[in-house]
Amino acid sequence: MEENRYKKKYPVITLVLYMGYEKNWKYSNSLLDLLEVDENLKPYVNDYKINIFEIAFLNREKINLFKSDFRMLADYLYQMRTTNTYRGDESNVKHVDEILMLMSAMSGFKNVENIIKVAHERKVSNMKGFFELAEEKGLEKGIELGRTEGLELGRTEGADMVSELNTILAREGNLEKIIKANTDKVYRNELLKKYRLLR
Repeated sequence: MEENRYKKKYPVITLVLYMGYEKNWKYSNSLLDLLEVDENLKPYVNDYKINIFEIAFLNREKINLFKSDFRMLADYLYQMRTTNTYRGDESNVKHVDEILMLMSAMSGFKNVENIIKVAHERKVSNMKGFFELAEEKGLEKGIELGRTEGLELGRTEGADMVSELNTILAREGNLEKIIKANTDKVYRNELLKKYRLLR
């Protein structure tokens, strides 16, 4: 203990980087207020002031002072707070994986691993490019989902039409027509049109 007595000491600072952009920090700035401490112990527990930095509520000039990838994160939060949208700029990101994973966690975007992979393949290294990739992947997924749902719906509607046709033909008592309609596609389509089942 004696050897540490004259070494330089450093202060302990409680610092919170608040990443919320929908509303300001609404909690106490006292650490003790945020802890569940028995009333009998409170006189013995040190309280510390929490230094809050509300990143989304910094002004544009302060955000522009950041020189690291953190500036892009601060810019994202600022834009989401002020416009509820984000337009990435063309500044290079040094820590691609980390910044995208953090922004994914904050935004709830699920497909970030795929975006990171494609970003590395295409050598995309700026926020504008990342969000264009995310948009592209989202459109691809939407188109694929639309096709899948369209096929499912088409199959269901087709099966319903054939079932309805078979019911009509069964009521007519024409077993030969039912068999032919189930084996001959052209004939089946003629009957679907005749009975106005083909929409």
